[in-house]
Amino acid sequence: MGKIKMSNGLKIAVVYGSVFLGAGFASGRELIHYFVGFGRVGLLGLIVSGVLFALTGWAVLSICRREGIKNYGGLMKYLLGERLGPIMEGLVAGFLFCLFVAMLAGAGATGYQAFYLPFAVGAVIVALIVFAVLCFGLEGIIKINLFLAPLMIIGGIFIGLYSFLAYTAPAFASFGVRIGLAWLLSAIVYGSYNLVTGVPVLAATSELAENKRDAWVGGVLGGGVITILGLAMSLPLFLYYADIISLEIPFLHIAYGYGRVFSILYLAVLIAALLTTAACNAFAVLQWLDGRGYKNRVKAAAVLCILGVIAAHIGFSNIVIFVYPLFGLFGLFKIAVILFSAVARK
Repeated sequence: MGKIKMSNGLKIAVVYGSVFLGAGFASGRELIHYFVGFGRVGLLGLIVSGVLFALTGWAVLSICRREGIKNYGGLMKYLLGERLGPIMEGLVAGFLFCLFVAMLAGAGATGYQAFYLPFAVGAVIVALIVFAVLCFGLEGIIKINLFLAPLMIIGGIFIGLYSFLAYTAPAFASFGVRIGLAWLLSAIVYGSYNLVTGVPVLAATSELAENKRDAWVGGVLGGGVITILGLAMSLPLFLYYADIISLEIPFLHIAYGYGRVFSILYLAVLIAALLTTAACNAFAVLQWLDGRGYKNRVKAAAVLCILGVIAAHIGFSNIVIFVYPLFGLFGLFKIAVILFSAVARK
């Protein structure tokens, strides 16, 4: 029996969507901070972020296909010029490393909360797996995402809907009426800092976009899937909000309440999210280093993973709350330039 051939657009969508399914998302920590805390209007914020993901994804792939661009450095030079482009590229590489560190910190927190392992053990295990994946380059990134993405998407939607429907209390009972547009700003910041990561990964996979259809499928489907998953996983967070607001891994607390099998399924989804996002972020950093003459991929990957484990001790929640928003506002400028270029020079 022959292998089922997957379209290039779908491959891009899987990798693109997986970038956002990191520890912050799958743990519930990001969803609480940027959406759930605003009450039911936070669900609208999730949709706004999803639209931003879809449009930007399509725009990046369209530009790269049209101009023959194969990497993030080439994209930034095309959009911002020879001087400003490399500066922007370097800032983004720094943030990608921070996100990689956040995934390792999430692994340490998960190992401690779920298995009572020392923090460093969880971080080191994920770092070693990421190192192995990086040794295979883009092929390794695509394979790990194609293998784990179905688990994350199907498992995440099931976990979110099941834990919401099994609860009998009103979902928004503890939330008052929120006035103003703070929810919208939060949604835009969330979308923009995630796209700081998503754009380099898209640029690195853009060679797969052979036609306009691949660009549409890769960008729009990738953004759409993460939106549906985010909505499904946010619903139970509203129900348990008072109990989980201060936890590092909020969803793990919810999963424990539904028995061992449910907890194991959730841990599988969380670990898959940690691995894929850590690998995608680290791969994008290696691409940046490669463009600056660091051609020994294995050695660069080893150094990157070691530094990541050390930096992970900053703490998962601290990175999500304090580091992410700083890059969110910075990412808005880049998104505006990308969307303008895709539409104005079409």
